[in-house]
Amino acid sequence: MSPARWPRALRNPFTRWAIALPLVMSVVITGFGALAFRETQQALLGEFHTALREEVTVLELIYREQGFKALQTAINLRASQRGSQRVYLLTTAQGQYVAGNLHHWPRHVLVKDESSAVFEDPASGETIAAEVFLLYGDYRLLVGRRAIYEQVGNHLILNYLWLGVLMFAASIIAGLTLSRLIRRRLATIRQTAQAIRIGQQGSRIPLSGSDDELEGVIKELNALLDQQEKLLAYSRQTSAAIAHDLRQPLSLLRGKLLELSEAQPADLAIKDAALAQLEQIQALFSAILRLGRIESGAQALHAELSDLAVLAGDVVELYQPLLEDAGLTISLVLPQPVQVAVDRELVFAALSNLIENALRYAQSDIELHVGERWICVRDFGPGVSEAELARLCEPFYKTEASRQDTSEQGGHGLGLALVKAIAELHGGHLQLQRGEPGLAITLHFP
Repeated sequence: MSPARWPRALRNPFTRWAIALPLVMSVVITGFGALAFRETQQALLGEFHTALREEVTVLELIYREQGFKALQTAINLRASQRGSQRVYLLTTAQGQYVAGNLHHWPRHVLVKDESSAVFEDPASGETIAAEVFLLYGDYRLLVGRRAIYEQVGNHLILNYLWLGVLMFAASIIAGLTLSRLIRRRLATIRQTAQAIRIGQQGSRIPLSGSDDELEGVIKELNALLDQQEKLLAYSRQTSAAIAHDLRQPLSLLRGKLLELSEAQPADLAIKDAALAQLEQIQALFSAILRLGRIESGAQALHAELSDLAVLAGDVVELYQPLLEDAGLTISLVLPQPVQVAVDRELVFAALSNLIENALRYAQSDIELHVGERWICVRDFGPGVSEAELARLCEPFYKTEASRQDTSEQGGHGLGLALVKAIAELHGGHLQLQRGEPGLAITLHFP
Protein backbone atom coordinates (compact mmCIF):
# COMPACT_ATOMS: atom_id res chain seq x y z
CA MET A 1 0.00 0.00 0.00
CA SER A 2 1.37 3.42 -0.97
CA PRO A 3 1.88 6.03 1.80
CA ALA A 4 -0.73 8.25 0.16
CA ARG A 5 -3.41 5.60 0.83
CA TRP A 6 -2.52 5.11 4.52
CA PRO A 7 -4.85 7.82 5.91
CA ARG A 8 -7.74 6.36 3.92
CA ALA A 9 -6.90 2.84 5.11
CA LEU A 10 -6.71 3.99 8.74
CA ARG A 11 -10.23 5.42 8.46
CA ASN A 12 -11.46 1.92 7.73
CA PRO A 13 -12.82 0.35 10.97
CA PHE A 14 -11.63 -3.12 9.97
CA THR A 15 -8.06 -1.90 9.45
CA ARG A 16 -8.13 -0.11 12.81
CA TRP A 17 -9.43 -3.26 14.46
CA ALA A 18 -6.73 -5.38 12.80
CA ILE A 19 -4.08 -3.00 14.20
CA ALA A 20 -5.66 -2.46 17.62
CA LEU A 21 -6.07 -6.18 18.40
CA PRO A 22 -2.33 -7.03 18.16
CA LEU A 23 -1.43 -3.90 20.11
CA VAL A 24 -3.80 -4.82 22.94
CA MET A 25 -2.51 -8.38 22.97
CA SER A 26 1.09 -7.11 23.03
CA VAL A 27 0.32 -4.91 26.04
CA VAL A 28 -1.33 -7.85 27.82
CA ILE A 29 1.56 -10.20 27.05
CA THR A 30 4.11 -7.58 28.15
CA GLY A 31 2.29 -7.01 31.43
CA PHE A 32 1.94 -10.72 32.06
CA GLY A 33 5.59 -11.33 31.16
CA ALA A 34 6.79 -8.57 33.50
CA LEU A 35 4.68 -9.98 36.34
CA ALA A 36 5.88 -13.55 35.65
CA PHE A 37 9.52 -12.39 35.53
CA ARG A 38 9.18 -10.55 38.83
CA GLU A 39 7.50 -13.48 40.56
CA THR A 40 10.06 -15.94 39.16
CA GLN A 41 12.97 -13.73 40.19
CA GLN A 42 11.66 -13.33 43.73
CA ALA A 43 11.00 -17.06 44.05
CA LEU A 44 14.49 -18.00 42.83
CA LEU A 45 16.12 -15.37 45.04
CA GLY A 46 14.22 -16.71 48.03
CA GLU A 47 15.38 -20.24 47.20
CA PHE A 48 18.96 -18.98 46.89
CA HIS A 49 18.98 -17.35 50.33
CA THR A 50 17.35 -20.39 51.94
CA ALA A 51 20.01 -22.71 50.47
CA LEU A 52 22.78 -20.28 51.48
CA ARG A 53 21.52 -20.13 55.05
CA GLU A 54 21.54 -23.91 55.22
CA GLU A 55 25.11 -24.02 53.94
CA VAL A 56 26.19 -21.36 56.44
CA THR A 57 24.61 -23.44 59.19
CA VAL A 58 26.70 -26.47 58.07
CA LEU A 59 29.91 -24.41 58.01
CA GLU A 60 29.13 -22.93 61.40
CA LEU A 61 28.61 -26.44 62.77
CA ILE A 62 32.04 -27.53 61.36
CA TYR A 63 33.63 -24.50 63.03
CA ARG A 64 32.09 -25.32 66.41
CA GLU A 65 32.82 -29.04 66.41
CA GLN A 66 36.11 -29.28 64.52
CA GLY A 67 37.68 -25.85 64.93
CA PHE A 68 38.90 -22.98 62.78
CA LYS A 69 41.38 -25.02 60.69
CA ALA A 70 38.65 -27.48 59.68
CA LEU A 71 36.43 -24.55 58.68
CA GLN A 72 39.21 -23.01 56.59
CA THR A 73 39.88 -26.33 54.88
CA ALA A 74 36.18 -26.93 54.17
CA ILE A 75 35.77 -23.46 52.65
CA ASN A 76 38.85 -23.80 50.42
CA LEU A 77 37.72 -27.25 49.31
CA ARG A 78 34.29 -26.06 48.34
CA ALA A 79 35.61 -22.93 46.66
CA SER A 80 38.03 -24.91 44.53
CA GLN A 81 35.39 -27.13 42.93
CA ARG A 82 35.33 -26.56 39.17
CA GLY A 83 32.13 -25.25 37.67
CA SER A 84 30.77 -24.28 41.04
CA GLN A 85 28.61 -21.16 41.18
CA ARG A 86 29.33 -20.79 44.91
CA VAL A 87 31.23 -17.85 46.37
CA TYR A 88 33.01 -18.03 49.75
CA LEU A 89 34.96 -15.54 51.82
CA LEU A 90 36.29 -15.93 55.36
CA THR A 91 38.06 -12.92 56.89
CA THR A 92 39.27 -11.70 60.21
CA ALA A 93 37.47 -9.03 62.17
CA GLN A 94 39.58 -6.44 60.36
CA GLY A 95 38.59 -7.83 56.94
CA GLN A 96 41.86 -9.64 56.18
CA TYR A 97 41.49 -12.59 53.78
CA VAL A 98 41.65 -16.05 55.35
CA ALA A 99 39.97 -18.48 52.91
CA GLY A 100 37.61 -18.68 49.94
CA ASN A 101 37.48 -17.80 46.24
CA LEU A 102 36.57 -14.13 46.84
CA HIS A 103 39.64 -12.19 47.97
CA HIS A 104 38.16 -8.87 49.13
CA TRP A 105 35.15 -7.99 51.18
CA PRO A 106 32.66 -6.51 48.68
CA ARG A 107 31.86 -2.85 48.90
CA HIS A 108 28.43 -1.77 50.08
CA VAL A 109 27.91 -5.11 51.89
CA LEU A 110 27.26 -4.48 55.55
CA VAL A 111 29.07 -6.55 58.16
CA LYS A 112 25.95 -7.62 59.98
CA ASP A 113 25.17 -11.01 61.44
CA GLU A 114 22.56 -13.09 59.56
CA SER A 115 21.99 -10.47 56.87
CA SER A 116 21.30 -10.94 53.20
CA ALA A 117 23.08 -9.02 50.45
CA VAL A 118 23.18 -8.73 46.68
CA PHE A 119 26.31 -7.29 45.05
CA GLU A 120 28.27 -7.30 41.83
CA ASP A 121 31.43 -9.36 41.44
CA PRO A 122 34.17 -6.83 40.65
CA ALA A 123 36.09 -9.38 38.59
CA SER A 124 33.32 -10.79 36.35
CA GLY A 125 30.54 -8.23 36.78
CA GLU A 126 28.06 -10.98 37.68
CA THR A 127 25.42 -10.47 40.32
CA ILE A 128 25.91 -12.46 43.52
CA ALA A 129 23.32 -13.19 46.20
CA ALA A 130 24.95 -13.81 49.57
CA GLU A 131 24.41 -14.38 53.31
CA VAL A 132 26.65 -12.81 55.97
CA PHE A 133 27.39 -14.44 59.35
CA LEU A 134 29.66 -13.37 62.20
CA LEU A 135 31.37 -16.38 63.75
CA TYR A 136 32.72 -16.74 67.23
CA GLY A 137 35.91 -14.71 67.49
CA ASP A 138 34.49 -11.98 65.20
CA TYR A 139 35.40 -13.84 62.03
CA ARG A 140 33.35 -12.79 59.06
CA LEU A 141 31.81 -15.44 56.84
CA LEU A 142 30.20 -14.64 53.48
CA VAL A 143 28.59 -17.45 51.51
CA GLY A 144 27.08 -16.52 48.17
CA ARG A 145 25.99 -17.83 44.83
CA ARG A 146 26.24 -16.37 41.40
CA ALA A 147 22.76 -15.23 40.42
CA ILE A 148 21.83 -17.76 37.78
CA TYR A 149 18.27 -16.54 38.31
CA GLU A 150 19.27 -13.61 36.11
CA GLN A 151 20.10 -16.05 33.32
CA VAL A 152 16.77 -17.74 33.91
CA GLY A 153 15.10 -14.31 33.82
CA ASN A 154 16.90 -13.39 30.61
CA HIS A 155 15.76 -16.65 29.02
CA LEU A 156 12.27 -15.98 30.31
CA ILE A 157 12.27 -12.46 28.86
CA LEU A 158 13.62 -13.74 25.55
CA ASN A 159 10.94 -16.42 25.39
CA TYR A 160 8.24 -13.88 26.15
CA LEU A 161 9.62 -11.58 23.49
CA TRP A 162 9.44 -14.36 20.93
CA LEU A 163 5.96 -15.24 22.17
CA GLY A 164 4.94 -11.60 21.86
CA VAL A 165 6.33 -11.36 18.32
CA LEU A 166 4.58 -14.56 17.28
CA MET A 167 1.31 -13.48 18.91
CA PHE A 168 1.58 -10.03 17.29
CA ALA A 169 2.22 -11.55 13.86
CA ALA A 170 -0.56 -14.11 14.34
CA SER A 171 -2.98 -11.38 15.46
CA ILE A 172 -2.09 -9.19 12.49
CA ILE A 173 -2.60 -12.09 10.08
CA ALA A 174 -5.85 -13.16 11.75
CA GLY A 175 -7.15 -9.60 11.93
CA LEU A 176 -6.32 -8.82 8.31
CA THR A 177 -7.75 -12.14 7.14
CA LEU A 178 -11.01 -11.61 9.04
CA SER A 179 -11.10 -7.98 7.88
CA ARG A 180 -10.62 -9.05 4.26
CA LEU A 181 -13.39 -11.66 4.53
CA ILE A 182 -15.84 -9.15 6.00
CA ARG A 183 -14.86 -6.43 3.54
CA ARG A 184 -15.24 -8.87 0.65
CA ARG A 185 -18.78 -9.70 1.74
CA LEU A 186 -19.59 -6.03 2.28
CA ALA A 187 -18.17 -5.29 -1.18
CA THR A 188 -20.66 -7.74 -2.72
CA ILE A 189 -23.47 -5.91 -0.88
CA ARG A 190 -22.19 -2.56 -2.17
CA GLN A 191 -21.85 -3.87 -5.74
CA THR A 192 -25.38 -5.23 -5.65
CA ALA A 193 -26.69 -1.91 -4.31
CA GLN A 194 -24.88 -0.07 -7.11
CA ALA A 195 -26.30 -2.45 -9.71
CA ILE A 196 -29.82 -1.89 -8.39
CA ARG A 197 -29.29 1.88 -8.30
CA ILE A 198 -28.34 2.00 -11.99
CA GLY A 199 -31.37 -0.02 -13.03
CA GLN A 200 -30.55 -3.73 -12.57
CA GLN A 201 -33.55 -4.33 -10.33
CA GLY A 202 -33.21 -8.12 -10.46
CA SER A 203 -29.77 -8.12 -8.80
CA ARG A 204 -29.53 -9.83 -5.42
CA ILE A 205 -26.76 -10.23 -2.87
CA PRO A 206 -25.14 -13.67 -3.26
CA LEU A 207 -25.20 -15.98 -0.25
CA SER A 208 -22.03 -17.66 1.00
CA GLY A 209 -23.70 -20.54 2.85
CA SER A 210 -21.98 -19.67 6.16
CA ASP A 211 -25.33 -19.31 8.00
CA ASP A 212 -23.91 -16.63 10.33
CA GLU A 213 -25.35 -13.29 11.49
CA LEU A 214 -24.17 -11.48 8.35
CA GLU A 215 -25.80 -14.16 6.21
CA GLY A 216 -29.05 -13.53 8.08
CA VAL A 217 -28.80 -9.81 7.36
CA ILE A 218 -28.20 -10.55 3.66
CA LYS A 219 -31.27 -12.81 3.53
CA GLU A 220 -33.41 -10.08 5.07
CA LEU A 221 -32.02 -7.51 2.61
CA ASN A 222 -32.77 -9.82 -0.33
CA ALA A 223 -36.30 -10.34 0.98
CA LEU A 224 -36.69 -6.58 1.33
CA LEU A 225 -35.44 -6.09 -2.24
CA ASP A 226 -37.93 -8.70 -3.51
CA GLN A 227 -40.75 -6.88 -1.77
CA GLN A 228 -39.55 -3.53 -3.07
CA GLU A 229 -39.34 -4.88 -6.62
CA LYS A 230 -42.94 -6.10 -6.37
CA LEU A 231 -44.08 -2.69 -5.13
CA LEU A 232 -42.13 -0.92 -7.88
CA ALA A 233 -43.53 -3.26 -10.51
CA TYR A 234 -47.04 -2.59 -9.25
CA SER A 235 -46.34 1.16 -9.21
CA ARG A 236 -44.97 1.07 -12.77
CA GLN A 237 -47.92 -0.95 -14.02
CA THR A 238 -50.36 1.41 -12.32
CA SER A 239 -48.59 4.50 -13.66
CA ALA A 240 -48.43 3.04 -17.16
CA ALA A 241 -52.11 2.13 -17.04
CA ILE A 242 -53.09 5.60 -15.84
CA ALA A 243 -50.89 7.26 -18.44
CA HIS A 244 -52.30 5.05 -21.18
CA ASP A 245 -55.90 5.63 -20.10
CA LEU A 246 -55.39 9.39 -19.95
CA ARG A 247 -53.19 9.70 -23.04
CA GLN A 248 -55.74 8.01 -25.32
CA PRO A 249 -58.66 10.39 -24.64
CA LEU A 250 -56.28 13.37 -24.76
CA SER A 251 -55.01 12.23 -28.15
CA LEU A 252 -58.57 11.78 -29.38
CA LEU A 253 -59.47 15.23 -28.07
CA ARG A 254 -56.47 16.73 -29.84
CA GLY A 255 -57.49 15.02 -33.06
CA LYS A 256 -61.04 16.39 -32.77
CA LEU A 257 -59.68 19.88 -32.19
CA LEU A 258 -57.50 19.63 -35.29
CA GLU A 259 -60.56 18.63 -37.29
CA LEU A 260 -62.41 21.81 -36.37
CA SER A 261 -62.93 24.22 -39.18
CA GLU A 262 -60.56 27.15 -39.36
CA ALA A 263 -63.10 29.33 -41.17
CA GLN A 264 -64.25 31.23 -38.10
CA PRO A 265 -61.47 33.33 -36.43
CA ALA A 266 -63.12 33.20 -33.00
CA ASP A 267 -63.17 29.40 -33.02
CA LEU A 268 -59.58 29.34 -34.31
CA ALA A 269 -58.25 31.21 -31.24
CA ILE A 270 -60.11 28.89 -28.88
CA LYS A 271 -58.81 25.84 -30.75
CA ASP A 272 -55.17 27.04 -30.59
CA ALA A 273 -55.43 27.71 -26.86
CA ALA A 274 -56.94 24.27 -26.24
CA LEU A 275 -54.23 22.59 -28.31
CA ALA A 276 -51.53 24.42 -26.33
CA GLN A 277 -53.05 23.27 -23.06
CA LEU A 278 -53.23 19.69 -24.30
CA GLU A 279 -49.61 19.74 -25.39
CA GLN A 280 -48.62 21.09 -21.98
CA ILE A 281 -50.58 18.33 -20.24
CA GLN A 282 -48.98 15.68 -22.45
CA ALA A 283 -45.52 17.15 -21.74
CA LEU A 284 -46.31 17.03 -18.03
CA PHE A 285 -47.30 13.36 -18.23
CA SER A 286 -44.12 12.56 -20.15
CA ALA A 287 -41.99 14.34 -17.55
CA ILE A 288 -43.76 12.58 -14.67
CA LEU A 289 -43.28 9.17 -16.26
CA ARG A 290 -39.63 9.83 -17.06
CA LEU A 291 -38.91 11.10 -13.56
CA GLY A 292 -40.69 8.09 -12.08
CA ARG A 293 -38.62 5.68 -14.19
CA ILE A 294 -35.36 7.30 -13.10
CA GLU A 295 -36.20 7.55 -9.38
CA SER A 296 -37.60 4.00 -9.23
CA GLY A 297 -34.55 2.54 -10.98
CA ALA A 298 -36.47 1.40 -14.02
CA GLN A 299 -34.39 3.70 -16.23
CA ALA A 300 -31.27 1.79 -17.29
CA LEU A 301 -28.02 3.76 -17.38
CA HIS A 302 -26.20 3.25 -20.67
CA ALA A 303 -22.90 4.83 -19.70
CA GLU A 304 -20.14 5.20 -22.25
CA LEU A 305 -16.93 7.20 -22.27
CA SER A 306 -17.77 10.66 -23.63
CA ASP A 307 -16.04 14.03 -23.88
CA LEU A 308 -18.07 16.47 -21.78
CA ALA A 309 -16.82 19.42 -23.86
CA VAL A 310 -18.04 17.82 -27.09
CA LEU A 311 -21.38 16.94 -25.48
CA ALA A 312 -21.86 20.51 -24.22
CA GLY A 313 -20.88 21.83 -27.67
CA ASP A 314 -23.60 19.74 -29.31
CA VAL A 315 -26.19 21.22 -26.94
CA VAL A 316 -24.98 24.76 -27.65
CA GLU A 317 -25.15 24.13 -31.40
CA LEU A 318 -28.72 22.84 -31.10
CA TYR A 319 -30.04 25.82 -29.11
CA GLN A 320 -27.99 28.59 -30.75
CA PRO A 321 -30.57 29.38 -33.50
CA LEU A 322 -33.38 29.52 -30.95
CA LEU A 323 -31.54 32.05 -28.75
CA GLU A 324 -30.45 34.10 -31.76
CA ASP A 325 -34.11 34.41 -32.77
CA ALA A 326 -34.78 35.78 -29.29
CA GLY A 327 -31.88 38.24 -29.60
CA LEU A 328 -29.74 36.34 -27.07
CA THR A 329 -26.49 34.34 -27.18
CA ILE A 330 -25.42 30.95 -25.90
CA SER A 331 -21.72 30.13 -25.72
CA LEU A 332 -19.33 27.44 -24.53
CA VAL A 333 -16.69 29.16 -22.36
CA LEU A 334 -13.14 27.74 -22.26
CA PRO A 335 -14.11 24.06 -22.42
CA GLN A 336 -11.70 21.48 -21.01
CA PRO A 337 -11.65 18.08 -22.77
CA VAL A 338 -12.73 15.60 -20.10
CA GLN A 339 -13.51 11.93 -20.73
CA VAL A 340 -16.27 10.71 -18.38
CA ALA A 341 -18.47 7.62 -18.51
CA VAL A 342 -22.02 9.03 -18.82
CA ASP A 343 -25.33 8.24 -20.48
CA ARG A 344 -25.08 10.72 -23.36
CA GLU A 345 -28.82 10.83 -24.01
CA LEU A 346 -29.74 11.53 -20.39
CA VAL A 347 -27.04 14.19 -19.91
CA PHE A 348 -28.11 15.82 -23.17
CA ALA A 349 -31.70 15.91 -21.88
CA ALA A 350 -30.56 17.38 -18.55
CA LEU A 351 -28.60 20.18 -20.25
CA SER A 352 -31.56 20.85 -22.55
CA ASN A 353 -33.82 21.24 -19.51
CA LEU A 354 -31.40 23.69 -17.89
CA ILE A 355 -31.11 25.79 -21.06
CA GLU A 356 -34.88 25.86 -21.60
CA ASN A 357 -35.40 26.91 -17.97
CA ALA A 358 -32.82 29.68 -18.32
CA LEU A 359 -34.41 30.84 -21.60
CA ARG A 360 -37.92 30.75 -20.13
CA TYR A 361 -37.28 32.46 -16.77
CA ALA A 362 -33.99 34.37 -17.08
CA GLN A 363 -34.40 35.60 -20.68
CA SER A 364 -30.69 36.43 -20.77
CA ASP A 365 -27.50 35.22 -22.39
CA ILE A 366 -26.43 31.70 -21.39
CA GLU A 367 -22.94 30.31 -20.82
CA LEU A 368 -21.86 26.69 -20.53
CA HIS A 369 -18.65 25.92 -18.61
CA VAL A 370 -16.99 22.48 -18.68
CA GLY A 371 -14.45 21.52 -16.01
CA GLU A 372 -13.04 18.38 -14.50
CA ARG A 373 -16.02 16.01 -14.28
CA TRP A 374 -18.63 18.82 -14.23
CA ILE A 375 -20.75 20.98 -16.55
CA CYS A 376 -22.21 24.33 -15.47
CA VAL A 377 -25.10 26.22 -17.10
CA ARG A 378 -25.01 29.91 -16.17
CA ASP A 379 -27.58 32.63 -16.93
CA PHE A 380 -27.59 36.36 -16.16
CA GLY A 381 -31.25 36.86 -15.30
CA PRO A 382 -32.90 38.09 -12.09
CA GLY A 383 -31.96 34.92 -10.20
CA VAL A 384 -33.76 33.60 -7.11
CA SER A 385 -33.66 34.24 -3.38
CA GLU A 386 -31.79 32.01 -0.93
CA ALA A 387 -35.05 30.59 0.40
CA GLU A 388 -36.23 29.66 -3.12
CA LEU A 389 -32.79 28.30 -4.07
CA ALA A 390 -33.07 25.54 -1.47
CA ARG A 391 -36.41 24.33 -2.92
CA LEU A 392 -35.86 24.64 -6.66
CA CYS A 393 -35.26 20.89 -7.10
CA GLU A 394 -38.48 19.88 -5.38
CA PRO A 395 -41.00 18.33 -7.82
CA PHE A 396 -43.73 20.78 -8.90
CA TYR A 397 -42.16 23.67 -6.97
CA LYS A 398 -42.35 27.01 -8.73
CA THR A 399 -40.88 30.37 -7.81
CA GLU A 400 -43.07 33.44 -7.41
CA ALA A 401 -42.05 34.65 -10.88
CA SER A 402 -42.97 31.34 -12.53
CA ARG A 403 -46.31 31.20 -10.69
CA GLN A 404 -47.20 34.56 -12.15
CA ASP A 405 -46.32 33.29 -15.65
CA THR A 406 -49.72 32.38 -17.10
CA SER A 407 -48.49 32.05 -20.66
CA GLU A 408 -48.59 28.88 -22.66
CA GLN A 409 -44.85 28.51 -22.23
CA GLY A 410 -45.03 28.21 -18.45
CA GLY A 411 -43.19 25.25 -16.98
CA HIS A 412 -44.61 22.39 -14.98
CA GLY A 413 -42.08 22.43 -12.12
CA LEU A 414 -40.37 19.12 -12.92
CA GLY A 415 -37.37 20.29 -14.96
CA LEU A 416 -34.81 20.65 -12.15
CA ALA A 417 -36.17 17.59 -10.32
CA LEU A 418 -35.55 15.59 -13.51
CA VAL A 419 -32.02 17.04 -13.88
CA LYS A 420 -31.23 16.21 -10.24
CA ALA A 421 -32.48 12.63 -10.72
CA ILE A 422 -30.26 12.23 -13.81
CA ALA A 423 -27.20 13.51 -11.88
CA GLU A 424 -27.88 11.14 -8.97
CA LEU A 425 -28.48 8.23 -11.36
CA HIS A 426 -24.88 8.74 -12.52
CA GLY A 427 -23.70 8.75 -8.88
CA GLY A 428 -23.14 12.52 -8.91
CA HIS A 429 -25.08 15.51 -7.61
CA LEU A 430 -26.60 18.82 -8.70
CA GLN A 431 -25.28 22.10 -7.30
CA LEU A 432 -27.22 25.39 -7.45
CA GLN A 433 -25.51 28.73 -6.80
CA ARG A 434 -26.61 32.35 -7.08
CA GLY A 435 -24.59 34.03 -9.82
CA GLU A 436 -25.31 37.66 -8.85
CA PRO A 437 -26.71 38.25 -11.34
CA GLY A 438 -28.35 35.09 -12.51
CA LEU A 439 -28.14 31.48 -11.51
CA ALA A 440 -25.40 28.83 -11.97
CA ILE A 441 -26.46 25.17 -12.00
CA THR A 442 -23.70 22.54 -12.11
CA LEU A 443 -23.92 18.81 -12.80
CA HIS A 444 -21.14 16.96 -10.97
CA PHE A 445 -20.14 13.46 -12.10
CA PRO A 446 -18.25 10.90 -9.99
